[in-house]
Amino acid sequence: MKLKIKNTIYGLSLLVLITSCDNFLDVHPKGEVVGEDLLTGRKGFENALYGVYASMRGDKAYGAYMTYYIMDVLAQYFNCDGNNNITDLSAFKYRENPAITQVFYDIWSTMYQNISYVNNILINLENQSPKTLEFYDIYKGEALGLRAYMHFDLLRLYSDQATTANTRGIVYNTAFSLKPSDILPKTEVYKRIIAELREAEKLLDNKELYQKASPEDGFFQDQAIHFNLQAVRATLARVYLTSENIDSAYYYANKVIKEGGFELVEKTEIANDIIGTLSKKETIFGLYAKESFYTRTKEDLYNAISFSSLDPWNNIATVYQQGGGGNDYRWAAWFQTITSSLRFVKLTDTYQLNAGNRPQGQIPGINLIRLPEMYYIVAECLLRKNDPVAADYFNAVLESRGLVALDDRIPAEPLTLEKITQERYKEFVGEGQTFFNMKRLNLDIQSITGEILPADNNIYVVPIPEEEFSYRNEVYKIEQ
Repeated sequence: MKLKIKNTIYGLSLLVLITSCDNFLDVHPKGEVVGEDLLTGRKGFENALYGVYASMRGDKAYGAYMTYYIMDVLAQYFNCDGNNNITDLSAFKYRENPAITQVFYDIWSTMYQNISYVNNILINLENQSPKTLEFYDIYKGEALGLRAYMHFDLLRLYSDQATTANTRGIVYNTAFSLKPSDILPKTEVYKRIIAELREAEKLLDNKELYQKASPEDGFFQDQAIHFNLQAVRATLARVYLTSENIDSAYYYANKVIKEGGFELVEKTEIANDIIGTLSKKETIFGLYAKESFYTRTKEDLYNAISFSSLDPWNNIATVYQQGGGGNDYRWAAWFQTITSSLRFVKLTDTYQLNAGNRPQGQIPGINLIRLPEMYYIVAECLLRKNDPVAADYFNAVLESRGLVALDDRIPAEPLTLEKITQERYKEFVGEGQTFFNMKRLNLDIQSITGEILPADNNIYVVPIPEEEFSYRNEVYKIEQ
């Protein structure tokens, strides 16, 4: 699929959104909140949250752009020979190619539109309380967590990695309105993200409230597709690691590992448990997505169409076949040769592809947070403290993927940050996390053409769309 410039109306265009779960929000076209007759009871708030999750899985958010299609092209996993837009994207030509400029305009506006839907829920919850709305804390906790989650991804994409007081951040939008909010310093954005995640954690850490729900109550089933308590804690681990708060990153990642109820898959389960689905064992948070995501990933990744489909990096096999012993089961499961072409199949639902019967309880969808990341975070945090236990966490993931633990190799190998980075690169292909990790560590980039590109803000900082500033009368004073 070629990148194309599309005519769009900038800003938070608050459209009526129809979801597969239920009708979404009935929104006034001028962007005014019209929630009094809709968001008054359980059904209204639950439908509104379903609508947010549905909008997040759109192509210009996590259904393509914020996962494999844009973020992983930036991470140099994929190319498309003959498609100049993909070539320019992988070369970080954010300003030079209008189609690429349009892509990041689309991401910015779509993500803030989704945030505005969350804001409408939170604004209407101000008219409620735990006394008037039985599951008030859960609705508010999910909404606050989602708002912080999306703002964090925008911050990681559009802002410098530095956290000095004058570093330009992003808009932190808490209104359901077309009126533009202020662009804040990055340190202030971090404060708001962390504050809302911590509040969400308190609200969702309530087993008794969840137990009040009927076992047949659909909203409280399949918590992996809700921004649940463990998703909040895992996101806090991400945020703290990115902001260099190692102690807090370790605390939250380890808490998810020890208390979250998840487990790493066995090596023989990698193909059936992860491909095109939310892992029953490892998914902390993901989005339910069936037909539209399947169609998109089949066209973009499974098929091999000139000038359209994304092709894996030519030398990606060498990444999975590095020394150390063992057999990396991810390689055979996630990459296949189909009609003489190497294809990336990790995201393409095999049950829809082959018209097979899906195992009971398996959810097709988009993985946004999985358990291995928490192991990598703990391993990195402990490594930075020279704690030998760091290798235990790292080895646990290695062995679950079919590889030999570092201390069982001949000769034994020490844990290094480079090894963690290599494993992250292999693990999170297709999930949109690698570019952010490279940025966090300020890594030089080996481009898909083989050239080594020195780390630079011209690569790692995507410009905020010019249209954002056209909405403002004032001149933004914080250093760009």
